[in-house]
Parts: sequence; C-alpha cells; structure tokens
Amino acid sequence: MSSQTIEPTNVAGFNQLFFAREGEEAWRYGLGLDHKFSSSLYGGGEFSWRDLEVPFTPLPPAPPAIQRVDWEERLGRAYLYWAPHDLAAFSAEYLFERFDRNEGFGIEQIDQLDTHRLRLGIRHFHPSGFSARFNASYVSQKGEFGQFEVFPTIPGEDRFWVFDAALGYRLPERHGLITLEARNLFDGEFQFQDSDPGSPAILPERLILLRFTVSF
Repeated sequence: MSSQTIEPTNVAGFNQLFFAREGEEAWRYGLGLDHKFSSSLYGGGEFSWRDLEVPFTPLPPAPPAIQRVDWEERLGRAYLYWAPHDLAAFSAEYLFERFDRNEGFGIEQIDQLDTHRLRLGIRHFHPSGFSARFNASYVSQKGEFGQFEVFPTIPGEDRFWVFDAALGYRLPERHGLITLEARNLFDGEFQFQDSDPGSPAILPERLILLRFTVSF
C-alpha cells in the first residue's frame, strides 16, 4: 500500500506527488516561472506552500478520539539548463524544503526540517549511441525529529556531497537503451531524512543499476 497522493491540477511544472497520510486535508498555493534565454539556455523557478490538517490518534491515557494538527510545508526550486553543443549539456538546480510540524509522528517522524540541495550535472551524447552522465549534489540539512508530544525531539544536521554517474548505449534505430547507473557512487556516509521515503532522492549506500529498455 502506498500513501503517495496526486493533486487534481493541470498546472505544469509543479510537483503533484506527495507522501501523505490517510484523511489528510491540504491547501496548496504556488508560483512558477519558466524562461528561454536563448536556443541553448533556459531556466526557471517555483515556490509553493502547503497548509495541512493531519489526523492522528493520541496515545493513552488520552481518549482514543481522532484529533487533527496543523502542518506547514514550503518548497522552493530554481534551475538552469545549458546545451552549448549537440554532444554536451550542463545543468544546475537548487532545491529548498521547509517542514514545520507541531507533532512529528508518522513514518518520517519530522517535527521541523530545513533542507538545501544544490545539484550540478553534465551529460555527454555521442553519435554512435553512447552517452554518459555525472551529477554532484551538495546537501545541507537541519531538523528536529521525534514521535508524538510525549517524547523529546532529537536535533540533527549534516552537510555533505553525493555523486551519481551513468553510462548508456542506445541501440540502432532507437530499438532500445542499455544503462549502467551508480547512485552514491563513492558510498558516502551521512545523516539525511528524505521528505519522500518511499521514493528517496538520495541513497545512504552505493546502488548499482543495470537497465535494459526495448522499444518496438
């Protein structure tokens, strides 16, 4: 069973998938802008915030009646993509998340969380069908973690770099794609709480993937 939800909106560019609790009520507001600076350079940004009412059942000896608490989530993102040549492309992306919760229950057990992430990437494409990708991400995160109001929160923070890489080959006449990918390439160790634990953006250990996609 997945707790991921999708918002009923046709607005392009905004994230519509969220890790949510059953019975949660949410209002979301956002502002986004995309701009093409030239034929090879474009970028944009967005800012959104969510006001939530989240149901929970308090621990004994409190009555087992469902109560609701208020949560706030803020998200900011800016990006720049540059393709100066058919053989190469560069990218830079900044992401900011802020969670403010007066009760840190749930799978992720977050009371407060501030996350800054800067990702730099380069991609190479060769006419023979081979391609390569390398990403470097700098992460700074600070938060308060706990479970229910009867337990003290635990502060935590970390700053680190994580690197991802991939090699690929496109089959002739675009009949398929073979990709060898390494996430957390150097097997770095760090403390990091992902806002979507069901689909983590950063892995705590090295992961090697081999993908083979066939198209007819």
